[in-house]
Amino acid sequence: MRQETQRTAALAILFVIAAMGAFLAIFPGNPFLGLLLAACAVPLGVLALRWAASPKVEPFRLKNCMLIANVMSNFIGVAVVIYMSRQTGPLQFAWFPKISFVFLPLSFGVPVVISLLYERPIRQYFDCRFHGSPPPPALALKARQRLLNEPFFLIALDATVWALAAIVYSIYYWRLGFGRQTILGVISLNLQIGLVSVTAAFFVIEFFLQRRLAPYFFPNGGLSGVPETIRIRISTRLVAFLAATNLIPLYSFARNSWSIVHSTADAQTALATLDTTILSSAVVFAAIGVWLTFLVSSNLTRSMADMTAVLHKIRTGDFESRVGVTSNDELGYFGDVINEMAAGLKEREWIKETFGKYVSQEIRDEVLSRSIPLDGEIRDVTVLFADLRDYTPLVEKTSPQQVVRIINRYFDEMEKAIRAHGGLIVQFIGDEIEAVFGAPIPLTDHATQALLAAVAMNAGLASVNQALEREGHAPLQHGIGIHSGHALAAIIGSSSRLSYALVGDTVNVASRLQDANKQHGTSIIVSAETQRRLSRAMPLRLLPETAIKGKAESIQVYGI
Repeated sequence: MRQETQRTAALAILFVIAAMGAFLAIFPGNPFLGLLLAACAVPLGVLALRWAASPKVEPFRLKNCMLIANVMSNFIGVAVVIYMSRQTGPLQFAWFPKISFVFLPLSFGVPVVISLLYERPIRQYFDCRFHGSPPPPALALKARQRLLNEPFFLIALDATVWALAAIVYSIYYWRLGFGRQTILGVISLNLQIGLVSVTAAFFVIEFFLQRRLAPYFFPNGGLSGVPETIRIRISTRLVAFLAATNLIPLYSFARNSWSIVHSTADAQTALATLDTTILSSAVVFAAIGVWLTFLVSSNLTRSMADMTAVLHKIRTGDFESRVGVTSNDELGYFGDVINEMAAGLKEREWIKETFGKYVSQEIRDEVLSRSIPLDGEIRDVTVLFADLRDYTPLVEKTSPQQVVRIINRYFDEMEKAIRAHGGLIVQFIGDEIEAVFGAPIPLTDHATQALLAAVAMNAGLASVNQALEREGHAPLQHGIGIHSGHALAAIIGSSSRLSYALVGDTVNVASRLQDANKQHGTSIIVSAETQRRLSRAMPLRLLPETAIKGKAESIQVYGI
């Protein structure tokens, strides 16, 4: 902490030396002293810049970037006042050094001290972060509030100093006996350049705040949510930019022209002074205009470019990118909204993917899109039930965890076979599988595809049993029942939990046929209705008529 204070003090002293050298170098009567101080400031400035560029002083740069930006902006403003005073009023300029030698160091030194006092919570926050300790919540909130309000605090302080300069210098020239026109010119010049300097200082400070400090204090955005902070609209910024680059220069040209035309100088001298004044003013204000244009455009377009890039990624399905929010104006609010939208879309995508692990993608999409009528719809489908049987020995000789892994391996193989033929697993019920062909996505030859899926399921079961035999486990057996007909497809359940389900006699018959495999010693049984709908010959054998629980008459069935 002490080293940081020493560095800040050294930098402030360096500014004072450089400022005094620059001022005295252009003052008549003190060229040697001014050049000496300026010569001393140049190598010191080079060393300071090299030192400041070192990564070791990153904490110092972050702490003091806004203070340095403000001092440099006003330093440029003072230099402009001195330059234009020398061009437009050589007589009163001769008296300028006498008061400036005292007033200018004070006008820079006192605001620096006040700024350091204002920034104390910000610097304490930095100290906590740099030493690896989390800052207290109260300190973090106060530091963020001070940081967001600092541009407005500093320009208010700058405006006060410039107004004080206009008063002090006008009183000084009035005491020296200068006329009303000269005094008004001094006030006008200080206020003109002061307004431009304050505007420039604001945009420079905002530039460093957005580029350097906001990402450090607000890595996740949320600047607009900090309470008790000043917010300035983009339209207000543009009005200030217009005034600084157009209205004030126009007023300056008009004021200087009027002063020269109404001066007591002869026509030739007045004309020469007017030419010099217009040229010097044009150069100064053009340079300031270019500088401000860069700052304003950079502050605005960078955020807009960032938002455009993130929106483009969101449009292509990339929900990981976030806007770097660095302001609390409209653009900052838009950036926060885009980030919230991206986070919401990411969460929705996660829910969608997670939901798809519990139900099939087709059911998931039907539920999320709400395309199924509230009261369901009648669909022509083929329903398939598969159930493991006679695996009690496996359960008795195997740990529960291994049993779960084996069953899941079996379900994986069965699902592959069902999906490969356009089927959809509606649900897993213990060790039983319910699948449908023809819903929710229509399938023209659903009966054939269901039987082909059953044959593939037998092949998948054989593959699972080979792996089980290698591991020393007993093989699995299953029975499959298939029936075709009409069923009600609907989203059913309570108000807090819904599921896609098939309801109707077709579902019940398919479930009963799966149980009938034990009676006939088969692994696949299909109803006569399903057999009648097959679009290709299948190796089916006719089985005796089978009684189905819940039906008065037996039905004709076929087996494999």
